[in-house]
Formats: sequence, C-alpha cells, structure tokens
Amino acid sequence: MTDQPYVAIAAQYASEDEAVTDFDALHEHYKGSGKHTDFDAAVVVRDKEGNVSIPKRDDGDKHHGGRKGLAIGLAGGLVVALFPAVALGGALIAGGVAGGGIGALAGHIKKKSSAEDLKSISETLHAGSSGIVVVASPAQADEAEKLLVHATGITRREIAVDDEKLDDEVADARD
Repeated sequence: MTDQPYVAIAAQYASEDEAVTDFDALHEHYKGSGKHTDFDAAVVVRDKEGNVSIPKRDDGDKHHGGRKGLAIGLAGGLVVALFPAVALGGALIAGGVAGGGIGALAGHIKKKSSAEDLKSISETLHAGSSGIVVVASPAQADEAEKLLVHATGITRREIAVDDEKLDDEVADARD
C-alpha cells in the first residue's frame, strides 16, 4: 500500500453561478478528453453563518474498490474533512459519522494531509462565498486550474491518498 499523490485546488468565487459555470466547464473538459478518472470536483457554498453545502459535485462512476457507489468522491471527502457538517443533496452529513463510508473518507484525508494545508484550503472558502474544490492527479492539476477562469482566489496544495487502504477503511465503515 503506497500513497498516491494528488493536488487539492480550492477556488473562491463571487457567486455560486460563477462557480457552477467553471465547474460545468471543468466537467465537460474532462469528460470529453477521456481523462475523467483523473479528477474529482465539487461546488461548495458557505453561507454567512459558515454553514457549508455541496450543491453540485462530479459523481461520475470513476471511484474504484470500496468507494464505488459512495455518495461523494475525493473532493467531497476533502470538503467534509474541512467542514465537519456539510449538507449534501439536502441532507446533513456529519463528518465524524462513518455513514456510507463518508466519515472514513474524510478521516483518511485528514490523516494524510497536514493541518496547515487543510487550513489554507479552508481559508480560501470564506463564509458568504462560493467555491470549487478539485482533487486532481498531479499531471492534470495545471490544466484543471486553468479552467477556473472566474475564480477570485485559488489555493493549491499537494495531498496523498493510499487508495487501497482508503478502500479498505471505507468498506469497513460501511459494514
């Protein structure tokens, strides 16, 4: 079991509409290029009180092993790791709860990432703003970042995920 490098990119937007526009462009680009498995993304909205929701996410059939069919991918897992209570599809997800393996996914990301990196990503997503969180392979990170044309601020950090161990942790949490 070895760590796989990924790049986490958080982009802040003046409006949810601008975030969705860039998300849609990102999704179409990767879907059309056949590189859809090389990235995961989610639109994040953080209201003035700091409550976080994920109104749109890339939930393509690209996760493998125990994560297949999980309601949320690496980008969503990163959001749950950053903000322990997140609304997904109208339902509140508690980051400490392993329901459906989501807690295991968030916990794995927290264990594998430095607190400083997670803090810098979360600070990009200010209360009262919208954003996109992207998790991409290092080979695709520059390309993904270039597609975030409406972003008012971008933070980029390297993260590592042990895909095999993560799949086992998620599977154990689902049992």
